[in-house]
Amino acid sequence: MIILNKAASIEFFNYPKIVDDSKKQIESAINEFIKEYKINKTKVDISFCTKKQMRVLNAKFRNKNQVTNVLSFPDIEFHKVRTDCIGEIIISMDVVKEEAKKSKKKEIDHLIHLLIHSMLHLLGYKHDKENDAILMETKEIKFLSKIGISNPYK
Repeated sequence: MIILNKAASIEFFNYPKIVDDSKKQIESAINEFIKEYKINKTKVDISFCTKKQMRVLNAKFRNKNQVTNVLSFPDIEFHKVRTDCIGEIIISMDVVKEEAKKSKKKEIDHLIHLLIHSMLHLLGYKHDKENDAILMETKEIKFLSKIGISNPYK
């Protein structure tokens, strides 16, 4: 699947059926995100992998020998928030499904939340420090609310 317009070039690789089934909702969320954050350039590759593959990637790139739901790789080193959303996002759909079921969320809502979370990372937002985490979560909650997805942290 490819989302291609004036503001965005986003390509999905090895994507699960839910991405195909929810293409319009995903595309709408991404386009709203681009407008909301006044993003000048969007070039993102989004890939899906298994839990096992995610553990390997997380160990290799973050030195954490554990599974995670998503990894974001900005195209360059940066130290501030920017207006280009460029990089790569890798998602473990296995983990997304487990987390959605455990928290009684719709799978597509959780997937969109993780896409938005990752795109914020590509813009330069982080959550390593408490104040940064509060800022990032607030931005996620506000934006998701705007597109009809409830607070993912409750």
